[in-house]
Amino acid sequence: MPTQAYVDTPVAAAIYSDDSFRPTYQIDALSGAASVNPNGFRATLSLNGATGGPEVQLDSVVWQSLGLLSAEIPPAVPVGLYDLNVHDPRGGTSTLLRAFQSLGTDTLPPLVRIASPQANTPFAAGAAVPVVIVADDGYGVVTSLQVVMSSGSGAEQSYPCAVTGQSIVSCPFTFPAPAPASVPDVLAITATAMGSGGLMGQARSTYQLQLAPTVNTIYPTTGSTRGGTEVVIYGDNFTSGQTSVLFDGIPGTIEDLSATSLTAQTPAHPTPGAAHITVTVAGVTLQAPFVFTYLASPLVRSVLPASGPAAGGYPVTVIGDNFLAGSTTINFGTTPLLCQTFVSANRIEGLAPPGSMTAAVNAVDSKSGSIPNATVPFQYLQDGGAAGPTAPDGLVAPNPDAGAADAAADPEIVCPGSAS
Repeated sequence: MPTQAYVDTPVAAAIYSDDSFRPTYQIDALSGAASVNPNGFRATLSLNGATGGPEVQLDSVVWQSLGLLSAEIPPAVPVGLYDLNVHDPRGGTSTLLRAFQSLGTDTLPPLVRIASPQANTPFAAGAAVPVVIVADDGYGVVTSLQVVMSSGSGAEQSYPCAVTGQSIVSCPFTFPAPAPASVPDVLAITATAMGSGGLMGQARSTYQLQLAPTVNTIYPTTGSTRGGTEVVIYGDNFTSGQTSVLFDGIPGTIEDLSATSLTAQTPAHPTPGAAHITVTVAGVTLQAPFVFTYLASPLVRSVLPASGPAAGGYPVTVIGDNFLAGSTTINFGTTPLLCQTFVSANRIEGLAPPGSMTAAVNAVDSKSGSIPNATVPFQYLQDGGAAGPTAPDGLVAPNPDAGAADAAADPEIVCPGSAS
């Protein structure tokens, strides 16, 4: 390998066998130490079909293993098809017919392409630009590869890519995007490769340069662990199509975007607590100077008592989890609990509102939302049903036998501490 090549310059070659390259050894008679003599093999090229013609000596033939010799095909081998002759240190010879074809002078320039980044991709100042340049000289050899980055500021950065005598060279590196000299500005990447025939190939791509982004604040700062909270993050120099936001590494869904704000829905989070926010804009990732606090949604487990007169107005106790003072509301169906009093994260007290039949009691929090279909039943007793509990001092309870239709005729329900 290779089976054919241009020979303007030396060509690195590999010769393979089925583990029959057996070297000689150097043995120290005193110590008994033995080592391989890697330079005992020779290899030549002879023009296929010619008899007694001159042979081309391959350079730097080195034993690598029982199945591999490395070598170098010298430059200026005349055009033609050649047999390969390998001579071992013991005088044995093996020939591979039609092993190599010399193509003579390289007449085609290398094909150069900018594999990364994709043309017209925007980069904000300071973004790490991931560059991958590929140069392919076909059957020739890439002898040099140079990359130059420039922008409207006039400053240039150059990057020399290492070449090792191969026909295909891949050159990956990163560099920081410069600040735009004006808005808009363009970053240009130009890659130039030289082939073994002295011919030059080139590729050029341009990219948008943008101002560095900033993030300033967020609203609201809390939401449900189930996700779905709509938050607005304020900042500067956000870019449409090139902005993303992560909450503890989990992507949020961006719904609206302007240069100074983005609106996103929070993703679900496995546990309550503070989540770090990162915003990426045109290749620049920023750690926000604030956190979003995930809260567990409230859950109603029971209502005591579990039934009462349809007129409402009597004390009830709601037992559950994750209640928050000032933001959790208990609803009997669609009607809020009257005179609601927060006692603890597991207990809220108040007066049952008027109702009928069976009401689904649920908890809704303005910060953490609610759990769908997480309700407990409360049974309203119609006319003639059992009397409800006596209202505590300071409360005026409606007639326990009154129906829902008669609730408006009952005395006004007065919360503790309020004037009747």
